[in-house]
Amino acid sequence: MSLRLFLNNLKLGRWGLLAWTVIIFLYALLTMSLYPTMKSTDIFSSINEMPEAFQAAFGWEGADFILTPESFAAMELLVLWPVLIGIYAIFSSIGIAREVERGTIDLLLAQPVQRYKILISKFAVFVLAAILIASASLVGLIVGSAMIQESVDIITLSLVLIEALLFVLVFASLTLFFATIFLQPRKSLLAAGVLMAGSYILNFIIPIMDPSISWLRNLSLFYYYQPQEIISNASLNGTAIVVYAGVAMVAFVAAILVFQRRDIST
Repeated sequence: MSLRLFLNNLKLGRWGLLAWTVIIFLYALLTMSLYPTMKSTDIFSSINEMPEAFQAAFGWEGADFILTPESFAAMELLVLWPVLIGIYAIFSSIGIAREVERGTIDLLLAQPVQRYKILISKFAVFVLAAILIASASLVGLIVGSAMIQESVDIITLSLVLIEALLFVLVFASLTLFFATIFLQPRKSLLAAGVLMAGSYILNFIIPIMDPSISWLRNLSLFYYYQPQEIISNASLNGTAIVVYAGVAMVAFVAAILVFQRRDIST
């Protein structure tokens, strides 16, 4: 990795990172501020009896739902976290395609830095950004719970965010791979967007279809992300960790190999 390129890319994306961090922090505060109101109602009493597809769409599958500050945070924020930050990941990871489209890639390639270091430097900025956003989410939930005089299990919430962070890195790596293949932002965004939307829809459509094709859910990245199960068991899902880490690593390495061999002419 080139430290100079890393710091330069971080400087260029600092305002976007600040905006996302503040927004997610405020979202976490708002989520916890709603907990006392929701706790006083019986709106969640029948969640465990709802159809499997409905539970899958909102991350309630895999464990009996019991309303606690942690489960409420998972339902209202953490289940959506990979989608929200995934959007940020997708737009952040097409940077190399933007460089090609704008013609500024020549300036990068003219520097005495190997191509793979350029990609690693750009990707490292997003990894740092994702970690900061995840930290802001956790701090927001902690501060929000303190404001309503409730306590939360910080370790359990951290475990959910760790898995969510790995999930988001999958989208970032795959988008980077698409960007090195197409070298066009629009095509890269389309491919990544279709993948994310298709994976999400597949996860909750399959349960209402023929049981003989239930195995297709294994192809959905969202199938492995079950925040309620993590909260109930107070432990990470080993399968999810292996799948997300494996896919992210393979996609990232593939992106480097493709970019190393691409004939880039602007």
